[in-house]
Amino acid sequence: MDNIQNQSSGNNKHNDVVEDDEINLLDYLRVVYKFRRMIVLICLIAVVTTAIASLLLPKVYAATASVVPPLDILQRESGIANRFGAMKSSILSEAIGVTSIANMYAGILKSRAVTGRIVDRFNLMNVYEAEYRNGAIETLKGNTAIDVSNEGIVRVTVEDTDPNRAAAMANAYVTELDKQNKRLSSGQATSKRVFLESRLREIEQELSNIENIPAKQAQIKEMLYELLSRECELARIEEAKSMPTIQVLDEAVVPEKKSKPKRRQMVMLSGVASLFFAIFIAFGREYFTKVKETEAQKRWELSHESRPASDKDSDFTELEDKRKIVATQRRKRVQEGKSYPEEVHTTQK
Repeated sequence: MDNIQNQSSGNNKHNDVVEDDEINLLDYLRVVYKFRRMIVLICLIAVVTTAIASLLLPKVYAATASVVPPLDILQRESGIANRFGAMKSSILSEAIGVTSIANMYAGILKSRAVTGRIVDRFNLMNVYEAEYRNGAIETLKGNTAIDVSNEGIVRVTVEDTDPNRAAAMANAYVTELDKQNKRLSSGQATSKRVFLESRLREIEQELSNIENIPAKQAQIKEMLYELLSRECELARIEEAKSMPTIQVLDEAVVPEKKSKPKRRQMVMLSGVASLFFAIFIAFGREYFTKVKETEAQKRWELSHESRPASDKDSDFTELEDKRKIVATQRRKRVQEGKSYPEEVHTTQK
């Protein structure tokens, strides 16, 4: 019996909670319905304003160029990975392979040496209306996105109000990357050549006194001289060559469609944001209205309690007299065969 009573009380509590939730939901809907005109007006103003602003914004076009490391580096990385096995391939790719080289390319593209040349080449100080060259460089960086994929592909995306200039600047980034790579690699090749030539001169000087060197050591010196001669010649060739240091996967083409502004998305976001904002204002107004009503009710109760009992009795008597007058008028009209208008009743009350 006790279990049945406990279960019954639990069900009653559950029903009370459900009813409270329903009442709260109805209260919320009532507030929204009460201020529906204000909510619709705010949303309409926000959507229309956003639509007009999006139409006034200039069109922006995006052009993208993609590059990858040279083929010989890819083959070298693949060969090293095969030697160590497939399990270590990803580690090697990250350490000495395509990804690390691609990240180096991204760093070069973001460097001041490259961005400064782009600014000068396209006269971006006038285009961006920048007072200083550094300001134009920072604006260019803000309009440029450089991404590196897991496969080691470097993508350069440039945004501009002129589609032709956007494509030209994206391709210019690739050209400047190749120039910087050649400059850095040629400097390394030059250092290597200078080292090999100085070592060759040392070996030549030692071999000039070959009669004072033991036969076995002299043979080693001759073999070392031949090896250094071949390496020195390769270094001279590497220093002199002008082969591209990158592979262009996709050249940037002139975009046909704008990338910004996305008017539909802007209008939708504006509508949703303004809806929540308007509902928030509606609940705020409802809250302050209830606070004022509560304060007014308290003041009325205090003033009513402070009045003498005779005044309260007179108010009650006056109310009863009015009710009797209304009832008498209604009976007369019924006897005359006329219906009693509802608005008269309301007014008399």
